[in-house]
Amino acid sequence: MSEDPESLPLNFDHRFQLWSYSKSHRTLVMRGRPGEAYDEYVDIVFMDVLGMKLASGYSRLTVSAADDPSEMDELLRAPERYSRGFINVEVSDGDTKGFVVCKRVTVRRGTGWQEEKGR
Repeated sequence: MSEDPESLPLNFDHRFQLWSYSKSHRTLVMRGRPGEAYDEYVDIVFMDVLGMKLASGYSRLTVSAADDPSEMDELLRAPERYSRGFINVEVSDGDTKGFVVCKRVTVRRGTGWQEEKGR
């Protein structure tokens, strides 16, 4: 398994689903499982998550800096609380959009997609 911090935007043709969320570590994982053209899984790991609004799955995935954080501000109700060091990230498959407010986005890749969650 490899793990690398990534710069945005990220684009993947994998089908993605919510894989795990650790409240104590404020870590969210979205997993793209292997498919016809892919031998490895891809995890998008959002660290130090302050808030999120996501669908349970996406047919493909684009992760980018959000152009309009107003929905995030409304959901979190205290935008000044997260103004320093947090990034507003939009998650989309082109049809369905969601967002995550976090400090860092990392991509992990590996084989054996049923490996332990959060690894």
